[in-house]
Amino acid sequence: MQKGDISNALPKRYLVHADLVRLETPEIKKVLGFIPVVKKNISYDNALLSRFYLHTTRVGETLELIGTDMSSEDLEQLFEYLDRIGTNPFRYYTAYESIEHVVAELPYRPEVAGVVDLPNRMLRYGHWGMAFVDFFGGARE
Repeated sequence: MQKGDISNALPKRYLVHADLVRLETPEIKKVLGFIPVVKKNISYDNALLSRFYLHTTRVGETLELIGTDMSSEDLEQLFEYLDRIGTNPFRYYTAYESIEHVVAELPYRPEVAGVVDLPNRMLRYGHWGMAFVDFFGGARE
């Protein structure tokens, strides 16, 4: 809204890759004392989720959770888990086949202001790419 009138401007939206908030740690157990079995323990970065949540409530920007190595069902389960714990900063979620599909779609989405992802993938997004440190204004608490 501008001066009481309804604005047609699109709100800023940032795409956040699920790899930032999902932490996978391998756990090796031995069955029968000598057969190694590798199990993935999946946890979530609660501190980063909290920062995203506080940022969106203060600034009013919209976040979309994206995943490139996850199925749509897995991403939906992650989204619902974040809803259940009560600090879901994301309003939308989208599963992509690969990062190339995300990059190909970016020019056609004028509401997307940036893509927050791991630092080793920043160059793939062009001027949309930003690390989470850049997203929070360069200050890391």
